[in-house]
Amino acid sequence: MALPSHHADSPLHRHLGPLGWRLRLTDALWLISRTFWIATLVMLLVALLGRLIPIANLRLWVVAPLPLWLLITLGVALLRPQPPRRVAQRLDQILDLRERLATAVELHQQQADDPTSRMQQADAHSVAQTLRPAQIPWRLDRPWFLGGFLPLALATTLLFLPNPQDAVLAERQATQAALQQVEQQLAQLEEQIAQNSELSQADRERLEQELQALREALAQNPGDREEALAELSASEARLQQELDPNADAQRAALEQMARNLETLSGRQPSQRPNLDQAAQDLQQLADQLAQMSAEERQQLADQLEQQANQVGNSSPQTAQQLAEAASALRSGDTQAAAESLDQAAQSVQQAQQDLANQQATEQTLAELQEARQATAGTPSQSTAQQGQQGQQGQQGQQGQGQQGQGQQGQGQQGQGQQGQGQQGQGQQGQGQQGQGQQGQGQQGQGQQGQGQQGQGQQGQGQQGQGQQGQGQQGQQGQGQQGQGQGTGSAGMVYQPFTPSGATGNTDFVPGQTGSGGQVQTQPGQNNQPGASGPVTVPYEQIYPEYSQTASEALERGYIPPHLKDFVRRYFSQLEPSQ
Repeated sequence: MALPSHHADSPLHRHLGPLGWRLRLTDALWLISRTFWIATLVMLLVALLGRLIPIANLRLWVVAPLPLWLLITLGVALLRPQPPRRVAQRLDQILDLRERLATAVELHQQQADDPTSRMQQADAHSVAQTLRPAQIPWRLDRPWFLGGFLPLALATTLLFLPNPQDAVLAERQATQAALQQVEQQLAQLEEQIAQNSELSQADRERLEQELQALREALAQNPGDREEALAELSASEARLQQELDPNADAQRAALEQMARNLETLSGRQPSQRPNLDQAAQDLQQLADQLAQMSAEERQQLADQLEQQANQVGNSSPQTAQQLAEAASALRSGDTQAAAESLDQAAQSVQQAQQDLANQQATEQTLAELQEARQATAGTPSQSTAQQGQQGQQGQQGQQGQGQQGQGQQGQGQQGQGQQGQGQQGQGQQGQGQQGQGQQGQGQQGQGQQGQGQQGQGQQGQGQQGQGQQGQGQQGQQGQGQQGQGQGTGSAGMVYQPFTPSGATGNTDFVPGQTGSGGQVQTQPGQNNQPGASGPVTVPYEQIYPEYSQTASEALERGYIPPHLKDFVRRYFSQLEPSQ
């Protein structure tokens, strides 16, 4: 038999290659069975940790150790170096080859060329040709492998049991979603502030910096609701320090002054006057002083003094300048009066800028309030329903109390009024007036109920005090208005609510008794809560104006959220269609 030359590659190495891969696979299987419990134990620990602290995507984190462990195990088993000598030694040991393969590999590496060495290598080569990978048995550490299924079963069970941390994770997700909406709202608000031309550059930069800092803080929030609320509250507190408690009074006084200036200019007073226009009106008055007569200047001085008194508490600087202008007009110094009016115009412009800053700050605070409410979560439906039911009950008691009180004065009439919707009929020949003194000297009290107007009685005759005349009595009932002899009807009328049921302070109109039987009210003669005609405004007409004003105040004003809900429900209950 020809012996292999040591100068050529040994054929034994080519036979050891497939056998070495079989050894790697058996090593991988053994390592897997031996370390399987480590992976499952880590899974169990992660599952237990997920029940103690909130972990997002907990199932993925619990399952993740298993493929990670498998990847590491296969990498160690398959990529670990195995030289031919190590493979030969393991094959000799596993297949009981009496170190035949290991000796041949070592002789080949030493390049032994003696006949004995050649014979030994030839024998090893012949044995290697008969070996197959299937002859190498699989190795499995069964006890350790089966023991690893216990933590696996526990971890799987924990995944499907209710986890108290799921509520925490849901809250974080809701908080993150709310913070995303808040961030969008703050971005829109920042754009509005940047486009607001009425703000000064310093005020605009201050609000923009505050909003940018808040947006950055909320963007870094991982979903912690308490931290987000703390950031919103801190920003809200800083902006609250910029609010002027006198701003609303100043706005109201200046707007009223603007209406009066519109009247002086011959224009119709507007509901929402523009302070810029008011400043222009003051400048126009300053320019027109030279063309005015002495009488016109005196009248203007009186009006300016009146305006100064009205704005004195809310805008002292403007009031002082108006008073100086009035004093200068009375003394005939038109130049000083014009200068004071120009200064007053500048003060009004500065006040408008300050009020615009206040309005922008209040709008920012209102947005922060809504953001804080959205982050904290809306109140439960049961709380809202209880508040609504309590308000409805209070309104019902208010209507009943006013109705009961309003039926006292009608009991002494010739034909009394019964119920809420019946009209009283006036007795001819016996005049009754106001809430009127009846024939026996008894005084009734007109009905007051939910903005309603009742009967009117007309006649000629004598009142309880023997006064002659022709009177009209406007008493309030429910949904009916007497005209002429007590006939006719009209809608509801706006009537302020008095919680205590008292009539309040009585106002008496001075007058005297005229000739010809025409009755005119004298001091202390009658209690006149109202008269027929434009004094009693139908409820349907007054409601839209009040509702719109309240809605605008809710949008731009800094009002606590729970009070906003009360206002909305209040006007919803007052809506005439309800």
